[in-house]
Amino acid sequence: MISRLRHFGQTARELWATLSQRNDVKQALNWSRYALFAAIVFYLLFRLGQVGWTDVLQSLPTSPWFYLFFMLRFFALPVSELAIYEIIWSTSLVRHFLVFIRKRVYNFAVMGYSGEAFLTLWARRNLQLSDKTILVGIKDNNLLSAFSSNAATVILVVILAITGSLKTTVSAFPGAGLLFTLAFISALTLAVLVAIFRRKLIAVPARILPKLLGVHGGRQVLIILLHAAMYASALPGAPLMAWITFIALQLVLSRIPFLPNQDFVYLSAALALSPIVGASEAVVAGMLVAEAGLSQLFNAVMFIATSHLARVSYKPA
Repeated sequence: MISRLRHFGQTARELWATLSQRNDVKQALNWSRYALFAAIVFYLLFRLGQVGWTDVLQSLPTSPWFYLFFMLRFFALPVSELAIYEIIWSTSLVRHFLVFIRKRVYNFAVMGYSGEAFLTLWARRNLQLSDKTILVGIKDNNLLSAFSSNAATVILVVILAITGSLKTTVSAFPGAGLLFTLAFISALTLAVLVAIFRRKLIAVPARILPKLLGVHGGRQVLIILLHAAMYASALPGAPLMAWITFIALQLVLSRIPFLPNQDFVYLSAALALSPIVGASEAVVAGMLVAEAGLSQLFNAVMFIATSHLARVSYKPA
């Protein structure tokens, strides 16, 4: 069974590698991404127009804690990844912290996994490591990150199901039930497969695996807590399960590969969940717009601040 799955996977990769080199396929993929992004932005503008732009702008969070928690959440990923790659590559990377900020910007503002492509090219130019060491390290980190993210997704969806909040969530907008079902099944399946076949899939030494999983798991918990605290500071009267629902939605959306600009997608989907917060739609929209706006602003500022990293001349390892 395993050999058949490997053969199928190898055949699928070879077929995709062949198709992805064709110009017509590349153009079709690019146009489909642009079309999806345009549709999301159009829907978002339409929904905000229905709520009322004036009401939304007047409902932006005034608590300074909201913005502090946002900043802490933004930097949690690059800080943890810096520590992780120092462990995996046995190399000091503290002075290269901006690299991991730029990687985050690529993944969240451009397209999923584009940050990994950037990190691969940067590491080949700047680190005295072999291509195999770089690629295997990035692959192992992605697998461990996917395992922790998938496990967090499964746990939050189970919590929603146990508390009865999942029914409200899946009826909030069309396709939510299918989206949550597919995300739960895929997240559970991938988490189990990584756990079972970790020795075949992950090349890092077994002695450092618990340390890496600890960093990944700790980051997931920290980001969830900061996210919930950020929302609670903006709307302190809302029930905790409402924010768990919002965070679960974001995790579910993050399970969709190659999704263009997750912040806008999440904002447009989360607006449909405003009734569970116990506040007006304008107030929830104001909070979500502030979050999305801050994300885009931080991404733009950090992208400009780290633009020099993309102009480094190539230095063979």
